[in-house]
Amino acid sequence: MIGWQDERGDTHRGSLFAAFAALASGQAWSFPALRPHQREPWHAFTVQVAALALIHAGTDTLPTTEAAWRDLLLALTPDQPEAWELVVDDWSKPALLQPPTTQPADRAAYKNRVPTPDALDMLVTAKNHDLKQERMIAADDEHWLFALVTLQTTEGFLGAGNYGISRMNGGFASRMSLGIRPAGGAGRAFRRDVERLVADARARPDRRTGTTLLWTLPWDGTTSLDYNKLDELYVEICRRIRLRRSGDAIEACTAGSKCARVAASELKGKTRDPWAPMKADGSTSHTPTGAGFGYRQMATLLDKAKITRPPLAEPHPDDDRDGLSIVAAALVRGQGKTEGLHRRAIRAPGALRDADGNRLPLDRIGVVAKQRAEEGYEASRRLSRALISLVQGGPERARLDDDSAKKKIERWMTRFNEAVDGIFFASPFWAEVAASEENHRMAWRETLRDLATDQFAIAAEAAPGTEVRRVPARARAGSLLHHEMKKWVKEAEHGE
Repeated sequence: MIGWQDERGDTHRGSLFAAFAALASGQAWSFPALRPHQREPWHAFTVQVAALALIHAGTDTLPTTEAAWRDLLLALTPDQPEAWELVVDDWSKPALLQPPTTQPADRAAYKNRVPTPDALDMLVTAKNHDLKQERMIAADDEHWLFALVTLQTTEGFLGAGNYGISRMNGGFASRMSLGIRPAGGAGRAFRRDVERLVADARARPDRRTGTTLLWTLPWDGTTSLDYNKLDELYVEICRRIRLRRSGDAIEACTAGSKCARVAASELKGKTRDPWAPMKADGSTSHTPTGAGFGYRQMATLLDKAKITRPPLAEPHPDDDRDGLSIVAAALVRGQGKTEGLHRRAIRAPGALRDADGNRLPLDRIGVVAKQRAEEGYEASRRLSRALISLVQGGPERARLDDDSAKKKIERWMTRFNEAVDGIFFASPFWAEVAASEENHRMAWRETLRDLATDQFAIAAEAAPGTEVRRVPARARAGSLLHHEMKKWVKEAEHGE
């Protein structure tokens, strides 16, 4: 059984088919059992499955009843109704996100036992600190389902026999998501994305079809599937896993593989993932870093000269007029470690349309973000020079290659960038997107100047040194900052 909450916070429970009905009707606002890093994988899984089911059925209408969704999903696996059950005792048949084993000898390979869903999940925790290991002792079926979805659709390479998914740029990369989301909870986001994918499929007669649900095919761990024989919206798996009941509990049995499930390493993430941003040159999918989605990273994602946005990150005529958000999310992976769960939602109330109600291309937002990010960087560069001069004692000419000084000023530079990030996408940004006649460039530089001046004042009070040295150092470094910022703001006044 899966639990979800409605708009009022009331909890409901039902089957997988009932969960799809709750999403389609808008009743499901959230799924309380989802852990934070499982939100985007669950959204992608439900959207892909629903879109495939509607495309296969030849309908554009999302039903809102459990029975109708049962019929739609079972129609995707007409000879394998077990493919939607979490635990299937007969391993020669598929179970949900678990491939069948057709040879008796294959079952013996499933030697590893995983007692809890958090141990099965994709998080790499080297030490038992921030996130406790194997703590979900009394887990319900839904906890196992969410862990399976996350592992099978987002995991990367983790040592010999543990290969990753095809929908990312390499085994140590991450599957990230970039999309436009309406307000109104999980159901609204689900419905918007499903409708876009189905409409796209109808509009492209050359759309590639093929195998849709990869867990329905037997896998002995020695063969890979040809990417070109898969449906564009295929839902993949990357590990050999079977769940079984042990008394009142569930445990997972896992086996390694000699190759990846999909032969697509040469594609470097170019798999038509509807949420995956691509590099503008078409070489690879974009891989976020542990820095997350600060204003500079978001500006990059919105810059068409650097990134080709995925289909579900493009505005559509049917999108709501207000209340939209641009959402970027990823659980960033490293070599044998996790580099953080990062998610950034930029609220764009009414800003995807101009004053006359016409849709604004996202490119316009990207242009403004790029310009503002460049100016944020320039302001930080000027502040950095002044702070280096401060900690060096205010010399006539600061040594900008002084690594020791750079280390000393890190905390103040971090605070400055955090302050910029906090206001980057505020109301003045959207006013500039709407292309009003005001000199937003000068106003933005003035704001950055004020933030830099405030941070310099804090640093000047905290910088080490005796009062005899601190006063002249503060005067010289402060004068440097004031002169550079005044000149920089004046340039904007004249449109330079």
